[in-house]
Amino acid sequence: MTVLLVWFKELLDTLRDRRTLAAMVLGPVLVMPVFVLLPQTLLQRQAQAQEQAAIRVVFVGAEHGPELVDTLLASGEVERVEGEEPRVLLQEDGADVGLVIPAGFETSLAEGRTAAVQMLVDESDMFSVQAERFRTLLSGYNQDVVQERLESLGVDPALLIPFTIDDVNIATPQQMGGSFLGMMLPMFIVLWALVGGMYTAIDVTAGEKERLTLEPLLTTPVRRTTLVLGKLLAVVTTSLVALILAVASMLIAFAIAPPLSGANSGLGVDLATAALLLAASLPVVILFSALEMAVCLLARSFKEAQNYIVPMQFAVLVPAMAVMVLPDLSPSLPSFAIPVFSTLVILRDLFLGQVEPAAFGLMVVSSLVYASAAVGLAIWQFGREKVLFRT
Repeated sequence: MTVLLVWFKELLDTLRDRRTLAAMVLGPVLVMPVFVLLPQTLLQRQAQAQEQAAIRVVFVGAEHGPELVDTLLASGEVERVEGEEPRVLLQEDGADVGLVIPAGFETSLAEGRTAAVQMLVDESDMFSVQAERFRTLLSGYNQDVVQERLESLGVDPALLIPFTIDDVNIATPQQMGGSFLGMMLPMFIVLWALVGGMYTAIDVTAGEKERLTLEPLLTTPVRRTTLVLGKLLAVVTTSLVALILAVASMLIAFAIAPPLSGANSGLGVDLATAALLLAASLPVVILFSALEMAVCLLARSFKEAQNYIVPMQFAVLVPAMAVMVLPDLSPSLPSFAIPVFSTLVILRDLFLGQVEPAAFGLMVVSSLVYASAAVGLAIWQFGREKVLFRT
């Protein structure tokens, strides 16, 4: 009962602290939808604008291929840019593509030989689609020339296409959505497991020391283990609330966002999966909460404690990014005893619907062992007078 009283007291203090409350509620609710919606909306608008805009092309040697140039301009998708230095125009004056047509180009085509042109592009502009659009136009002209040659020889062009390939996606909308969520959400779940309770962890340790309220608290008849467990429960609570709000707000943002590669219809989580996600996240939440308390207790002030937390955030990002950029990563069963990494993989597999029970069980058991060790470390730190009264 005393643990619950300490938990209730710390939770009330958390709710009174605007900074902690903002980190726990406003951060997940406001930041995550903006993170999802803003880049996606901007990229979609940019792609639509580029698809509707003319392709600005610098022609070099246009006199060597007037028919090609006229065909491209007649498509209605190409705007000619005048100039002698295509590289300068591409990099400084807003041209999209440069086309270098060599001497003898049309003669080679007329004689049935193969000619070559150079297409100049600035590949540092990774989000531009204009070069690909122009390449499609060139390919269309290429096919027209081939068809004319075959017809002049009395050959049916269809003979060159013995069969066509139709791609059929056998993945269900739920599998498509799960693949997308499995790539994105595990990293954010683990990050919010760390960040969600950060301010509470700092406040119940370094914050108490800075306000000079820790010493009077230690003089009460409450055992230090009870005190630590009550404070830890408050940190875990705020972390879980922030984590749940972050995931819920991201799912809502995905639901109202523009289509994501056709995956929107499957961007959802059923109750059974949500329960498993929570069960998989809880051990790492306890682990992070206890570690944060143990680390922050070393600090003399709130600001110093924040500096101690930063390296933990970077340490978590390394495995999180690895799991995010390696979707086909399939670790062996013993690997699921590695803290944090195993949680990330299990969270990903839960979204994909392909979790191995043995791997899930090993992850939960090992994570609880690490979390218990972290709780023991926090309790030990609270028993060290040198740490408690370090000012």
